[in-house]
Amino acid sequence: MKTFSDPARKTVALLPKGTTIGDIGRRPYPKPVPVKRRTRFQRQTWTIVGQVTLFRLEDAGLRLVLFDDGAYVNAVIPTPSCLTRISRARAAMNTAWNTFVTNCTHPARDWQSLGAIVYVSGVGLWTPRRGERGAAPNGAELYPVTGLRIVTGC
Repeated sequence: MKTFSDPARKTVALLPKGTTIGDIGRRPYPKPVPVKRRTRFQRQTWTIVGQVTLFRLEDAGLRLVLFDDGAYVNAVIPTPSCLTRISRARAAMNTAWNTFVTNCTHPARDWQSLGAIVYVSGVGLWTPRRGERGAAPNGAELYPVTGLRIVTGC
């Protein structure tokens, strides 16, 4: 699901619906955590606006910690080399990656602060609640990120 190459990738609506970071964090936590796309949240592309407070490079992508109105959520732009030929919206994910590294900074493995205001579009993903830095309390993330527009701060 993280590279948008899972069997249910074509069930995801690509036209983003606007929401807020707070609304994402208030969604009910599914039990068990779905390993396949079975919830509305996972079958929709969402757009949010927020401040990138922190970011870092991970093996599978660029993790962004987004903040707005007292709430946090993580969003991940997959590393272009992790995408496959069947990854849906591969060009859009590559564009999001290139937008960040070209206009902001080259990511490193250590957490870096930024403060940029961005619009992020991404597909809903449920993860186990582990209390990671900047994670939504319900384990919701936007992963993969399919769009990134920088408003200011890079």
